[in-house]
Amino acid sequence: MKYLITGLPGSNPLPVEQGAALLQAGKAWIKERIADGSLDCHYSFFGGGGIAIGNATSHEELLQDILAYPLYPFFEWDVQPLLEFEEAYENYIEFYHQIAG
Repeated sequence: MKYLITGLPGSNPLPVEQGAALLQAGKAWIKERIADGSLDCHYSFFGGGGIAIGNATSHEELLQDILAYPLYPFFEWDVQPLLEFEEAYENYIEFYHQIAG
């Protein structure tokens, strides 16, 4: 299953003394997951935070992986399951056929 993962800076700021090391660990974590296919891509936002497209076999698997992200405690998270384009549209088309009679 694919997921849109959005992380925005939270109310808990990075500690200045540990900021560079935490960011390097976060960068390595992302690169590892892109290499192993558990992330398709990652893009950063100007000013902090970013989005990624993740892959997992279950919501629980994705949660465990995100919790391992070194910067996890410093972000507010939004995770949305994604549907394949054609399959989603076919379902919506069928729905409208049904309600139209």
